[in-house]
Amino acid sequence: MRKTDGAILEMNPQGQPLSDVAQAAREDAPKRRKTQPRSIEVAEAMRNAALELFSQQNYSTVTIKDIAAATGSNSALIYYHFGSKEELFLKVVTTTVDEAFQKFEDVRANAQSPEEILYAWIEVHIMQFVLLQKLAKVSLDYASTRSRTPSVDRAIRSFYDKEYVVLGEAIRAGVEQGIFRPVDPRRMATFISTFLDGCLFRNVMFPRFSYRRAMQDMRDFVLEHLRARAAPPQSATPSTARKTVRRKAAPAASDR
Repeated sequence: MRKTDGAILEMNPQGQPLSDVAQAAREDAPKRRKTQPRSIEVAEAMRNAALELFSQQNYSTVTIKDIAAATGSNSALIYYHFGSKEELFLKVVTTTVDEAFQKFEDVRANAQSPEEILYAWIEVHIMQFVLLQKLAKVSLDYASTRSRTPSVDRAIRSFYDKEYVVLGEAIRAGVEQGIFRPVDPRRMATFISTFLDGCLFRNVMFPRFSYRRAMQDMRDFVLEHLRARAAPPQSATPSTARKTVRRKAAPAASDR
């Protein structure tokens, strides 16, 4: 480390200041890593740096050398831990998905009713917005490349599959318990998922867009819609009633 204008800069083994990406990667690593083996700590820093670079640039242009430079290590060490750029990207995706769902499980621990589970899932998107936005950005960018592989496709798809299970089961349970009106759980889950994705990308285009308020408004709208009961059958309108009376009052042909 060395001080520059009062700030402390971390240095890599070559005596060069670490980049902002490397600094962010180190700060994102869990505090418990002090108790982890050195190899796990290094691999974790590489994953974090890779996620930062993939989300800031794109999958095609980021190289192993870029990630090595960001972490202050060498390319051989990245190949040692992950084997290839594709395997590193796969690990970045699966780790991010696992982290998001672990956070959901933490929040869900106190959720009992179907309403509380839906509330918890949307709340996780607010709490983990930055992480999920990075996942969405790298997934969209990867989807546009020509070097897609089944393993990475499955890893990205797993997030949405798990999301459908969480939302679908909560909605289905609410309908069965009479808490929610009869709806198609999958269609409602798709609506919620699509809206949340829209907030992630809209904030990229318009940084001042309040994703928190939009997600909270959507949550309130969905819960209000689900709680509503079907309207009772409508009685005959005045005009219909008058026509009925007239028909009854009209004389039969034999009376004319």
